[in-house]
Amino acid sequence: MRIILDVTPLDTGHRTRGVGTYTRGLLRGISTLSSSHTWILVTHDPSGLPFLPPGAHIARLPRPPLGRLTAFVTHQLLMPMLLTRLRGDLVHFPSISAHFSVTGVPCCAPLPAVVTIHDFTPMHIPELMHGKRVNHWWYARQRSWAKRMARLICVSRATRDDAVRFLGVSPSRCAIVYEGVDTDLFYPTERAHSQPFILFVGGDHPNKNREAVLGAFARLCRETALPHRLVLVGPGVPGRAELTERHPDLDPSRVTFIPWLARGDLADRFRQADLFVFPSRHEGFGLPVLEAMASGTPVITSTASSLPEVAGDAALLVNPDDVEALADAMRRVLTDRALWRRLREAGLARAKKFTWTKMARETVKVYEETVTG
Repeated sequence: MRIILDVTPLDTGHRTRGVGTYTRGLLRGISTLSSSHTWILVTHDPSGLPFLPPGAHIARLPRPPLGRLTAFVTHQLLMPMLLTRLRGDLVHFPSISAHFSVTGVPCCAPLPAVVTIHDFTPMHIPELMHGKRVNHWWYARQRSWAKRMARLICVSRATRDDAVRFLGVSPSRCAIVYEGVDTDLFYPTERAHSQPFILFVGGDHPNKNREAVLGAFARLCRETALPHRLVLVGPGVPGRAELTERHPDLDPSRVTFIPWLARGDLADRFRQADLFVFPSRHEGFGLPVLEAMASGTPVITSTASSLPEVAGDAALLVNPDDVEALADAMRRVLTDRALWRRLREAGLARAKKFTWTKMARETVKVYEETVTG
């Protein structure tokens, strides 16, 4: 088959986000497979491609500098024309988009199409749309166009269930294919830090629930003599006065905000942390949970959406809105070394079950089923 992959997220701001990680992982996984298929990679700039499947062909998609209109022009006007010329058997789009200025799926494709659905978080947490009418309109269009695709790849059972609920598609049109974790980047090592710390990754996005982490850490500091600091990675750094106003009992000197880290530096933080907390209210998959586990760091995550599905019995699960329960779970892990070691070993074993090669193999099976019927 001639399979066309839209890898343009690796040319945009998505390269450092979840969709970029997924696209990069898919390419990496496909590169390890023995396959007779022909791969055609649609990209704006091939110099940014990290992995090329053997014998892959490059198809350039023009990217005119039109500001917020750029993504609309590239994927709604130029992409369908390019696909017509390429004459593939199937095209795979790596995501839909909830924001007008971000690439997603085109309104039409001249060949069978597969789309990966990562989550429906904006349907659960509408404030992620920032109240912009254009985003609400655009996200509705994207969902409608995704519904027309031949197959939907969902990254978890929770996302599959949401696709059935919000798109009205049959479960038989949805394939559950779990993501992988890069164990060349995320791996365990000896902890060499002078002061132990608890790690959170996710920024101030409403679904990530950073406020619960801050509240639980304040309670932990108040009720125990543990020496740990709290390190929070992600956008949205509050001022000292704002932080003190929201959490009067919190000692700001024990909290470090890091707006952004390169992947290698983030992996090092995962390895060095004593504990990773991720009490998200909604995730389509929850890759940071696996990245922490692969790094040998015990995990506390939430009972919401896909997170119990991904974490299995290798993490402590808490209600994301129960700050007291989160603080208690943090205290238990950090004071009970037997529990700490059990979670570390269980996490390492759990992470090994999620590989990009396995994901790519199952994804290619979806391609083959889609084309052959």
